[in-house]
Amino acid sequence: MRRLLVLLLVLFPSLVSAQPTLRAAGAPGSWTPASEKGCIGGSTCRDRQLRVALQDRPVVAVRFRAHDQIGTKADGSLRVKIDGNTVESYIDVPRRGELFTLDVDELRGRWLVFEPASNDEVEISDIAVLYSTDTMRIPRDRDRGRWDERPGRGRDGTTGSGWRAYRQAEGCIGGDDCRKNGRRITVALADQPVLGVRFHAHDSIGQRADGKLTVRIDDETIASYIDVQRSGRVHEFDVDEIYGSKLVIEAANDDEVEISGLEILYGRAPRREGRDGRGGYGSGSGELRHEGGCIGGSECGGRRAEIRIDLRGRPVESIRLYARDDIGARASGKLRIRIDDEILEYSLDIPREGRTFTIDGKNIAGDYLVIEPAENDEVMIRDIRVQLRRSY
Repeated sequence: MRRLLVLLLVLFPSLVSAQPTLRAAGAPGSWTPASEKGCIGGSTCRDRQLRVALQDRPVVAVRFRAHDQIGTKADGSLRVKIDGNTVESYIDVPRRGELFTLDVDELRGRWLVFEPASNDEVEISDIAVLYSTDTMRIPRDRDRGRWDERPGRGRDGTTGSGWRAYRQAEGCIGGDDCRKNGRRITVALADQPVLGVRFHAHDSIGQRADGKLTVRIDDETIASYIDVQRSGRVHEFDVDEIYGSKLVIEAANDDEVEISGLEILYGRAPRREGRDGRGGYGSGSGELRHEGGCIGGSECGGRRAEIRIDLRGRPVESIRLYARDDIGARASGKLRIRIDDEILEYSLDIPREGRTFTIDGKNIAGDYLVIEPAENDEVMIRDIRVQLRRSY
């Protein structure tokens, strides 16, 4: 017994000290905080750019606080990018400061970049990134076209259907008293159809009693101008099997609302390839995904390396992919993209810092989509999404 007590006394400090690290990582679908902060722009701030390293996962949203209380001018503004992709080209930063939340179209990149959009100082802090919980659907047998199913996991680690709680999404939004939390709550969704949303909301904060909310999945509105009672109640909404990357609850007017007990009802994802126009899976249309990889050059298989995606004769509307050329000493990475022998891009120039490309598929039907090097240089490709034609 004495030995056991001594062992526990030795291990306890280590366990306690490890807890902040575990919490900082966040549960799937929660905001991941970044330690970077600083002043950029103008004559007072030394740096012209603030960069935050990103995980190798699609980004759903970005949140940060910014103010313009530095220097004599009050003309602070920001540009926000992910690698070479502009998320917002111009954000007017108020002098007293504000918490900004930006929607991101599941872009993938190495760096979140903040730049001044005018010659004035801006202070940036409290940066957090919301990553997608969706994992890639990777072809495991390209000759037979089978798929390795890897659905996203909920906070409790389950993958099945049913109500899933998002306790990390509680908080006060809107109005002056909740300005520190911004105007919205954003939650990354699992790659399963959403059947319902419910949460408790009350408007007993501040002097007014006129709280209103809007609920949406991506750009599709679930409920608008929801009247929130001062005493509070549970709001529950049926959802017509919508797939999406994020659920957003936002203030519809300038009044405070407290949100708690958020739960989302998921259905079971059908085991068929593709997605229909509403996000559900279907046999005649949809989206194919591939996680990508490195091709070309001496480090990634040379000119014969390729990524091949089985189309099974279905016409392609568009291809979206992220690519960068920061591997090896050369910076001459180029890609050739074709459907069988029909070339869509003969020599797509890939920047060293990376960006997301969207290529017109021209509704060409074929057996395989092939992505291959057009020069003998390494190119890293991630997050390939092939949009098939919706009806044919």
